[in-house]
Amino acid sequence: MHTRILMALALLGSASAANVGPGQSIYTTNCAGCRGSRVQGQLGSNLHEAAGWKYALFSRAILHSRDDKGMALQPPIPVWGKIGFKGDHGTAPTAAEMHDLQAYLKTLK
Repeated sequence: MHTRILMALALLGSASAANVGPGQSIYTTNCAGCRGSRVQGQLGSNLHEAAGWKYALFSRAILHSRDDKGMALQPPIPVWGKIGFKGDHGTAPTAAEMHDLQAYLKTLK
């Protein structure tokens, strides 16, 4: 029985790690240049707080460049809803992409 529990935990751990892959790729390609490799902030502020926002607030920040209080985010923050993530050919990020990105950011807290 102990072996089964350890195997189940190992599978859950590898599934969690696999789920951050798409978010990590989105972050590395679109955000890391300004935010740093660990969301610590460089040209842009750090994203540790935004990682914990409710999804509705997080998606508003991504799509409309508005913070958790509805205030406009300052440049160099792109309005991803207008330009899309790199490789998306100008289409707005999907809900799946935003969920993946937020999930990855949460692993960096």
